[in-house]
Amino acid sequence: MERTRTTLMVIDTMVFVYALLRVESQHEQALSALERAEQIIVPDSFFAELGNVVWQWIVFRQLPLTIGLEVLKDAESLVTKIIPVIDIRDTALELAVQKNHSFYDAVFVAAAIQEQVQVITFDRKFAEKFSDRVQLLPSAF
Repeated sequence: MERTRTTLMVIDTMVFVYALLRVESQHEQALSALERAEQIIVPDSFFAELGNVVWQWIVFRQLPLTIGLEVLKDAESLVTKIIPVIDIRDTALELAVQKNHSFYDAVFVAAAIQEQVQVITFDRKFAEKFSDRVQLLPSAF
């Protein structure tokens, strides 16, 4: 995947899922977001989240294991910076409590705060709760 490098961003797990698993309705927008990134930043919990989604696709959608493993490797190759959750957990928990939103998502926001960038997502609820730090990608729906 060739990138036009223009920006730094924290990218939500589902953006990778839609791009790498070629989810029809959002594949192009997700791929474009990944291609625009000069640096793709994720919390280290990203890899567990992505692994869980890939596992679900293997079990429930009959995705071949070989493809699932390729998706994990492709995602790893796209990530340029990994933020340890241990370094941002306090901020993430404070945000989760303040906004009454999941710790999993708040970790992405805490990473964005630390790096002084935006989070890119397709999750409307997430973007609305953290509108100062989370940018909603347009949906094809």
